[in-house]
Formats: sequence, C-alpha cells, structure tokens
Amino acid sequence: MTLTDAVLIVLLVDRIHGTDVAIRSAAKRCAKKLLRGQRDILFKIGNSPAPRQLVGHLCQYLAE
Repeated sequence: MTLTDAVLIVLLVDRIHGTDVAIRSAAKRCAKKLLRGQRDILFKIGNSPAPRQLVGHLCQYLAE
C-alpha cells in the first residue's frame, strides 16, 4: 500500500460513512500497512479529536 492509496481510503471513508469513528479506524488500520516514514499523517488523523475537520483540510490542500 502506498501513501496515496491510504489517503484515498480515508477520503472515501469520510465520504461514505461520514463519522469520526470510521475515519479514525480506517486511518489507524491503513497506517499499520505503510512504511514507518509515511505513517505520520495517518496517525495524526487517527489520534485527532476531530478527524473529519482534518480530512476536510487535507482534501482542500490536495485540490490545489
């Protein structure tokens, strides 16, 4: 799995499920499958008190 795949999964979970719990779970699950150097952003999403806002910000940044 690449970092791009993991980010896409988290974005899809936000779109489909739309809950903090689902986003947190998907981010942590994907982070375990990445190389250690790429895990940082997903652990930040998984440990965030408001992961939906963080994913929204990430999505906005990727669109630019």
